[in-house]
Amino acid sequence: MAAVLNFGNFTFTDEQIRSVSELIFDDILNAPELSQLCTIFPGIVTGKEIGFIGEGGLVGKTRQGCDPEPQNWNIATRKLKWEPKPWEILIEQCFVDLETTAAVYSLKTGRDIADFTSSDYMTILLEVLSVAIKKFIIRLAWFNDTDAETVADGGVLTNGTDVEYFNILNGFWKQIKLQTTANSAQLISITENAGANYAAQRIAPANIQNYLQKLVFNAPILLRNRTNTVIACTQSFYDAYAMSLQGQALETMYANMVNGLKTLTYNGIPLIAMPIWDEIIQSYENTGVKLNYPNRALYMHKDFFAVGMDGTRSFDNIETWYNKDSRKVKTEVMGKTDALILNPALFAAAF
Repeated sequence: MAAVLNFGNFTFTDEQIRSVSELIFDDILNAPELSQLCTIFPGIVTGKEIGFIGEGGLVGKTRQGCDPEPQNWNIATRKLKWEPKPWEILIEQCFVDLETTAAVYSLKTGRDIADFTSSDYMTILLEVLSVAIKKFIIRLAWFNDTDAETVADGGVLTNGTDVEYFNILNGFWKQIKLQTTANSAQLISITENAGANYAAQRIAPANIQNYLQKLVFNAPILLRNRTNTVIACTQSFYDAYAMSLQGQALETMYANMVNGLKTLTYNGIPLIAMPIWDEIIQSYENTGVKLNYPNRALYMHKDFFAVGMDGTRSFDNIETWYNKDSRKVKTEVMGKTDALILNPALFAAAF
C-alpha cells in the first residue's frame, strides 16, 4: 500500500526537510458549514417521525336560526419519517510505506516505529481529512442519489467515478428534481444549461435578471412572506449576476451576512454563492464535453431543509489508533444521516 500522502511529487534531501510539517499545503476550497443552508436534527433514529400542523379549513357562514347545524372544520396535519442511512470512513496506513518517503523523519525508532499516531505526518493527514469530511457532508446532503450511475451507464456521474461515494441516500438535489417534475411551477429553466459544450453552458449576464425575477416573483407566496430567505446558487450564477450589475452603484445591493462577509442581494434577498457546488459538478457530473446543470439557484429557507444525524458529533468524531496485530495506524469516522425537505412546496429552483 502506498503512503496516503503522495510524496512522489516531491524531492527532498536530509537537509531540506526534517519534518513532514514543513510541507506547504495548496489552498483547498473549504466547504461551507452545513448549517448555513440547513437545519440540523441530532439524535434521529430510523422510523422517527416529524409531525407538522398546518392551517385550518374555511370558517364563517351565514348565521343560522334555531337548532343550527355545526360546520365541518379540520386542521391539516402531515408527517415525515427519518430513514437515516449508515456511512463510514476507514483509512489505514503501514509504517513500511513511509520509510522511503520524507515522512520517515516523523517516525519513531525501535519497536515503536510502527506507531505514528502522534507524528507530524498524522497531523497533516487529519487536517486534510477534516476538509475532505466537510466536502463529504455537502456531497452527501446535496448531491447523493440512490440511483446514481456514471455517464457510461446512463447516469450523470463522470465516467470512472466510484458510485458508492454518491449513492448513500437521496440528497436535496434529487428531491428538488423530483418535486419540480411533479410541480413545474417551482422550476425556472436556465437555457444555457442545455448547451452542447462548456462554452455554450456559460450563463449570459444579460439573462440573469430574468431568471432571478421569475425565481423570486413566481415563488410560493408563503415562502416570499418569510423573513431570512436566501438564494443559494452556484458560483457561476452568482458571477453572472455580478457581471450584469457592472456600471451600477452596488453598495445598496450588498448585505452583511452573519459570518461578516458581504454578498449581493436581489430584491433584498441575499445570494449565497456555493463554489463547492461548482467544484462537485465540474469534477463528478462531467461528460467530458458538458456539465450536468452547471448553473443552479435555489430560493429557499433553511428551516425547510433538514439534515438528521444519529449523533451530535457524527462527522467530527475522528478516531485514530495503532493496531498492534496488523502494525497499522487506522482512522475511522462513521454515523447515520438523512436529508429531508420538510415542506417540498416551499422552494423555487432554477437549473
